[in-house]
Amino acid sequence: MLTVLVGLDTSARAKRLETLLAPMRRHGADIRTYTDVNFSVDAVRDTAQGQSLFGDTIVSVLLGVADTAELRDSVESLISLLAESPHQFIIVENALLVGFLRKVESKKGIVEKFDLKDKLKKEEVFNSFLLTDAFSDRKRSLAWPLYRKAISLGVEPRELHGKIYWVVKSMLVAGNAKTAGDSGLNPFVYQKAKRGAEKFAREELMAMLEILTTMYHETLVSGVDMETALESFLLRVLAK
Repeated sequence: MLTVLVGLDTSARAKRLETLLAPMRRHGADIRTYTDVNFSVDAVRDTAQGQSLFGDTIVSVLLGVADTAELRDSVESLISLLAESPHQFIIVENALLVGFLRKVESKKGIVEKFDLKDKLKKEEVFNSFLLTDAFSDRKRSLAWPLYRKAISLGVEPRELHGKIYWVVKSMLVAGNAKTAGDSGLNPFVYQKAKRGAEKFAREELMAMLEILTTMYHETLVSGVDMETALESFLLRVLAK
């Protein structure tokens, strides 16, 4: 079974994902998450074709895996298999090609779109780049109040998690590249990420990426509160 949640309204999309996962979690489903960091075609294929160890339902959530053309093609090659599998697969993306979505629907998969409405958006009220800039500058005294402000304005914690994940990953990439071209990042993003990377050891950034990935997984599988977990992360890693 295959469901695709796609669109830039990340708040509504996150709520829909939680609505889908909550009853599965209560019934003891084996929930697995994949990102561009840990995605493996072989692992997902084996899950689609295999049996769970104890006969439980297996739910695989693919988060932002199709951001790059290479991984998008890999996911697209699995559509038929995922749609026909007795296990549950949920693909969550900001955007997907029309051909990709049509293929999902042709295999009787479900596509749900979450487009931004023509109304005042949270991003117009809270500029998330202020938070990511404070984080990359390693300024806890600024980052934490900005995080609390975002929460008070109603910005979804999972949305903020995505922003922090993105800036950590950008710093890690920029820190290993000599030029913006080498990094694959926008030149402006590269310069900011490069400066930020100088304030963190490479090992710290790698550990942060692992913690953030695990955190997201635990909020899906175990119902860990994202707001509390992310706040604790910010206070802890920016303490130095």
